[in-house]
Amino acid sequence: MSLTDTIRLYLDEQRRILEAFPVEAVERVATLLFETYESGGTVYAMANGGNAGTLDHFYCDFKHHPFVSESKTEQLSSDVRRLAFVNLSSSAAELTGLVNDLGADNVYAASLAPFVTSKDLVMAFSGSGNSPNVVRALEVAVKAGAGTFAMTKGDGGRCRELAEICLVVPGTSTFPGQTGKNDNNFHFEDAMLSLNHILVGLLKERVAAGSRTAAP
Repeated sequence: MSLTDTIRLYLDEQRRILEAFPVEAVERVATLLFETYESGGTVYAMANGGNAGTLDHFYCDFKHHPFVSESKTEQLSSDVRRLAFVNLSSSAAELTGLVNDLGADNVYAASLAPFVTSKDLVMAFSGSGNSPNVVRALEVAVKAGAGTFAMTKGDGGRCRELAEICLVVPGTSTFPGQTGKNDNNFHFEDAMLSLNHILVGLLKERVAAGSRTAAP
């Protein structure tokens, strides 16, 4: 296969995934996000590897983008409720400390357990759906009565069983680097960032509508 054909393979696979994307799951998690925001709850998110880095993008977008004017010259009034968003993957000090003390499988559960409540939304990202640290944190969230969302691929693993809403990225891949146990990883990671942008845009619309209604 030529270089051009291999590049087209990736894009063709991506198009097929988008055509089959589980929009209903996105709609459901958007609704859960709105409920969390309006009740003053906190969104907690976790992932591993490169996906943990993507959550820094989530953190920046969720914390700021819905609350900046369309002209990007000013923030909305401080009277407008902000969304509390915690990236459980963000602190190298906390993560390595918890690994040292409690083991890698418990890092997210230990970080989440003292704080999570029934008003919160816990978002879990695991390609296999079976990452032990993600699964244990979801178990903590379920026990606390929090809203739970998981994004996975393949058969969804244990996360699919635990989460109230589970988005399973469809399809399989023959593109280099995402076959075998890595099947569809790149497309999963692309879809994760797309989900971020969809949810942030929908939240921005929701916040703007609320601000207009509250204006004198």
